[in-house]
Amino acid sequence: MLEAFEQEAKQVNKSRLLVTAAVAAGLSNIESGYQIPQLGQYLDYFHVMTYDFHGSWEGYTGENSPLFQGPADTGSNIYLNIEYAMNYWKNNGAPVEKLIVGFPTYGHTFILTDPSNTAVGAPTSGPGPAGAYTKQCGFWAYYEICTFLKNGATQAWDTPQDVPYAYQSTEWAQWLTKNNFGSAMVWTIDLDDFTGTFCNQGKFPLISTLKTALGLQSTSCTAPAQPISPITEATSGGGSGSGSSGSGSSSSGGSGFCAGKANGLYSVANNRNAFWNCVNGITYEQYCQTGLVFDTSCSCCNWA
Repeated sequence: MLEAFEQEAKQVNKSRLLVTAAVAAGLSNIESGYQIPQLGQYLDYFHVMTYDFHGSWEGYTGENSPLFQGPADTGSNIYLNIEYAMNYWKNNGAPVEKLIVGFPTYGHTFILTDPSNTAVGAPTSGPGPAGAYTKQCGFWAYYEICTFLKNGATQAWDTPQDVPYAYQSTEWAQWLTKNNFGSAMVWTIDLDDFTGTFCNQGKFPLISTLKTALGLQSTSCTAPAQPISPITEATSGGGSGSGSSGSGSSSSGGSGFCAGKANGLYSVANNRNAFWNCVNGITYEQYCQTGLVFDTSCSCCNWA
């Protein structure tokens, strides 16, 4: 993909597209899912999903995205914080300047087993009620949290873990820059108070505060006057191989099958194992895994 982006950039004389990935923050998922040094050679940025560390699925209250380990954290919970996750990626081969810290614009809610016990780590009996707009139990957008606070909820600050950072993002940003991480990413734009009517803090208060703390300036995007023409590839001189050898593909800009056709997958006459993949008029001949055939009812490879 990186090579294709580089080739495209040369052809259109523009900066190439970035190759990025949203990656896990949980230790067990990182260890079992990634070859970190190898990824570092090809990715421009690792967007580390440093949120959902805790939630109603655990049976006790916990911070969604704690910056540091909490005093009550024991066992594997000592790994469930931003500092540990980001340093693990860095210490295991990810270039620090490519590491992007995740910043959530939502929170998790709980039903307390004992309403008088409101501490972090207190036992819970399930997720909190669904938000009026997001309609998912145990999950509220920031603008729903603002409404909850306006209606008389008690707000507390968890000092050891430096949360909630909605009101103290300066310290969070200072930690990020002190450790030389690339920057921050947000999940998601639409969960912030995008209208500015719920929190009375202006439009996009969390994202705006984060940008200010990181010293970022607002940018604007201007659409090109003329759309960029699709990139065409040189006709492949090699064969496409055999379907019996498993999945594979070859491409041709001059076969003509996809000329004038909408993007999508099409069956190949007299070869149930193969299918045409049409992308901007370019013809890609691809094959299903051995034992599978192309099924037009789902545009997928299916059992024969």
